[in-house]
Amino acid sequence: MSLTADEATADVAELLFLEPGELDRRLDLREQGLDSVRTMELVDRWRRAGVSDISFVLLAEDRRLERWLDLLREMQGGGAAGAAPAGDARLRTCIATVSLGGTLAEKLDAAAAAGFDGVELLDADLQGSPLPAADVAARCAELGLSIDLYQPFRRAEGLGAAEFDDALTRFRGELDVMAELGTSSILVVSNTEADADPDPDVSARQLATLADTAAARGMTVTFEALAWGTHIGRLSEAWDVARRADHPALTVAVDTFHLICRGEGAGTVAEVPTEKISLVQVSDAPWRTGDLAQWSRNHRCLPGDGEFDLAGPLAAVLAGGYRGPLSLELFDPDLRRRDPAEVAARGAAALKKLVDRAGAGV
Repeated sequence: MSLTADEATADVAELLFLEPGELDRRLDLREQGLDSVRTMELVDRWRRAGVSDISFVLLAEDRRLERWLDLLREMQGGGAAGAAPAGDARLRTCIATVSLGGTLAEKLDAAAAAGFDGVELLDADLQGSPLPAADVAARCAELGLSIDLYQPFRRAEGLGAAEFDDALTRFRGELDVMAELGTSSILVVSNTEADADPDPDVSARQLATLADTAAARGMTVTFEALAWGTHIGRLSEAWDVARRADHPALTVAVDTFHLICRGEGAGTVAEVPTEKISLVQVSDAPWRTGDLAQWSRNHRCLPGDGEFDLAGPLAAVLAGGYRGPLSLELFDPDLRRRDPAEVAARGAAALKKLVDRAGAGV
């Protein structure tokens, strides 16, 4: 390996003004004094040492030194942190709670029973639940589920200065909720209002400010282009803004619906560096014409039940070394009327079948 475990441990210890032997490998490094700024410094050091795929987002997933050393070993030895073959157990799966009907408690039980590793938690599901955020976190822990992402945060970029100040206040409030949930990533979606500023540099500066605010609390921002976004409606446009922002705590989401319905595909995905993709959302859909938002909110079905080519884009993601989470995000009123356990089980099976198919291109 170009970077040994001893060297990595020494790097961490140096930033904390400790001796390597004083570090607790099983304790969250934040509790030992390692903040986000120092974590970013480690990312820079380890990239210069040859671990080119290391990122702030990967380190933020689990902040124990023992996990970081495993991750570095895997990345340099061709293991889980390298290109993950389709069907590999290390590819994490999750399901968005918006995909299922029922109460939040029923949705979590269904996700766990179906074998998902985690959930994307919709803010409306949390707000509509009698369970406070801390209890939701505890229930997920009991079920063996991670909360991979909290979503969505709207009206966040392309704003005038005064409104962006208000958005930043709202954003800090959402970070407070995330701290109670124990999750570290928030999904920010592109501006869909007619008055959105068209200047990509404005959006980039505002997203960088959000990422700075999140990183100060050990959190990250995942940016998603909604297909009906006023100026940012394609993955290529979201990546252009994220590239301009150039912030280690800012990544993009690949959503198969938004990608395909706007005419993009595997080639677009391949242009985004894998370390800058922190979420892949999967759904199928029938081909339709007309309003994109209504198409999205009412016709996003299980993989295999629609007409989209999902295997091509997913194969491109996996070929680049993406490790997850791979999330099932459905918007289908009929599915939400059904037993959430049934839908989650069908979803897990459909996702596995899709990953197996995508493996032909890996």
